[in-house]
Amino acid sequence: MKPLNAANFNRARRKYRPRKVRFLLIAESPPSSGGFFYFPTTIGKDHLFRETMKALDLWPKSEPMRRGVDKRSMLRRFQSMGFYLLDTCDFPVDRLSPVERRDAVFRQMDRLIRDVIETHPRHILVVKSTIFNPVLNALKEAGFRSRVLNSGPVPFPSHGNQRTYRSQLRRALLKSRSSS
Repeated sequence: MKPLNAANFNRARRKYRPRKVRFLLIAESPPSSGGFFYFPTTIGKDHLFRETMKALDLWPKSEPMRRGVDKRSMLRRFQSMGFYLLDTCDFPVDRLSPVERRDAVFRQMDRLIRDVIETHPRHILVVKSTIFNPVLNALKEAGFRSRVLNSGPVPFPSHGNQRTYRSQLRRALLKSRSSS
């Protein structure tokens, strides 16, 4: 497994950046487990990747996604559809205390906004309740509020929130198509 650092995460992410970002997902951070969205193989705990692929009909809803699944063809399809994922923090924060996590999110906000400006997405969906308000406020200050499709937090797709996540992602997609 590659070292879990910002350079490796960003290198993996950039391989799948669409020329035109139609739909930007903003999550909290890469996971400390190593199951990063853009790494080529699943580790068996790839919640965000698995549920996003299910919501987009790129993975069968009834089929589990086990360790060792080659994600590259799904990532290329995700890219070809104009989708891209950015993380608020470019390093894992899931093992930090709530206060340290919140501080990390605020410290990384300027970098996130620079990345959003660089990708110039048509639509944005913010995933995870703990980052929703700070990210929304930063996007609003940067002039991106009208591109944010969710008016409230979309839950991270684990701990029983998988169905809600898929439903809210699909609803945001429908909203993006009607406002394009």
